[in-house]
Amino acid sequence: MIRSLGNDLILCGETTADGLDRGTLFAVYEYLERALGIRWFFADIPQLYPNGLGTEIPESNGLKLTGWDIREFPRCRQREGGISYYYEPAAVQKLWHPVLRFGSSRPHRNANHTQINWYNLYHQTHPEYFAKNAAGKTVFNTRLPHRNYICPGETGVLAQMIQNIADADAGKPPEKAWGPCPPEKNYVYFAFNDGMTLPKTCHCSTCIRLLRPDAPEAGQASELVFDFIRRYAEAIQIRWPERSLVTLAFHHYRKPPEKSAIPDNVNVTYVSKYMHYANHPDRWDEETSYIREWSRLLKNDPDRLRIWLNIVAPAQYTSQVPLFYPHLFRKWLRANLQYSDSYFINGLNPYLKRLNAAARRKAIATYPMVYLQSRLLWNPDADIDALLEDYTRKLYGPAGKTMREIYRIFCERWEKFVMRPDADEAGYIHSVRYPPDIIAQINALFAQAVTETEEDSVYRRRVEFFRNHQWAPFMAEAGRNPDEKGK
Repeated sequence: MIRSLGNDLILCGETTADGLDRGTLFAVYEYLERALGIRWFFADIPQLYPNGLGTEIPESNGLKLTGWDIREFPRCRQREGGISYYYEPAAVQKLWHPVLRFGSSRPHRNANHTQINWYNLYHQTHPEYFAKNAAGKTVFNTRLPHRNYICPGETGVLAQMIQNIADADAGKPPEKAWGPCPPEKNYVYFAFNDGMTLPKTCHCSTCIRLLRPDAPEAGQASELVFDFIRRYAEAIQIRWPERSLVTLAFHHYRKPPEKSAIPDNVNVTYVSKYMHYANHPDRWDEETSYIREWSRLLKNDPDRLRIWLNIVAPAQYTSQVPLFYPHLFRKWLRANLQYSDSYFINGLNPYLKRLNAAARRKAIATYPMVYLQSRLLWNPDADIDALLEDYTRKLYGPAGKTMREIYRIFCERWEKFVMRPDADEAGYIHSVRYPPDIIAQINALFAQAVTETEEDSVYRRRVEFFRNHQWAPFMAEAGRNPDEKGK
């Protein structure tokens, strides 16, 4: 809330259940943006680029204190992601997230891959806990221990998980038995380890009966996984009736099961890696149908369903790809908000921490999208064109109009060119989304933007930063530099 009252200006907001006065911080940022035109378009990372490159603080001779009467609330109760996957220190994240109005008023966190330490804990004493291949043998991945998977059909696995919860309540939990998600007073978390494809899923005589290898990829393990989740939730309900089980619908078990019942103490986070491709009608119909069905299975209770937008492709596999889809994202929110108002988005490359500083600059390709996502998560009816005009005018100054045209092209090439689900992703990006004439047009616009800014100005640095670290590597990867014959 921002309100003028006599000679006073009131800035205040909701205090979270754990005492964090984040709502007032949101009000402060809202006032600074509206009253003074200040913008934080992306986080300052001094190791990668100069301080202040993403911040715009205009000069002002006045401070408007009267006439304010604003009361707002976020339409999405969970608005998380973005910079979290940049692997920056917590201090940077804590500065950046409130600027974007990121946060969550939901009572529990998302589940994540909880079994990542089970190999270290149990592979010697209980090898039967782990997945068997089609020959009935367990072959451990010793190079990547977190890519070993449990056998959901082994009765000892469930018994061990229940015992681990009891030990945690008694103050003697097995170390890191739940990965990043230890049990809480009212919630227990579970998700299989990442990278579990159909061949890596347990094929023991019990599990194989519930696998569906001939089904579409999204449902090949749904019956197996959610049969185990049902049994785990029921065991929790008997022992701890106050607790709910929080889990993922992910990869080859994101499709809702047709036979496995979902107990009332199960909350699901549906993980989609295709939202930004949902301009294809088949993708749209598939993804939204899964969300509707999950909502039905969870008794149409939005408190029990969350959505995780797992946007790592194509940015993970191609250089600085111009990945821009704000209208599609708004359409998605508007269509699915009735089923879930909780979103986590890892829109930045999760592998950046492993690479050098030059490679980590790859994340800049997502900065504009992360900024617009934050506004749309607060209000899915926000005016995208007005937001983008403000973004380019303030960030690029005299080159704002030209840069706005570049982003318009980025948006058009992504949103209006529909990639078939079976298409080669990298090939489509380089041959259809960005053919030679579009490449030439964007090159010319970047050159024009440079000439429109003064040398050594912050606006020139911003234009060159995006051109040199996003567009130039992408163009080079596309092989668009002409050869000696001009081809």
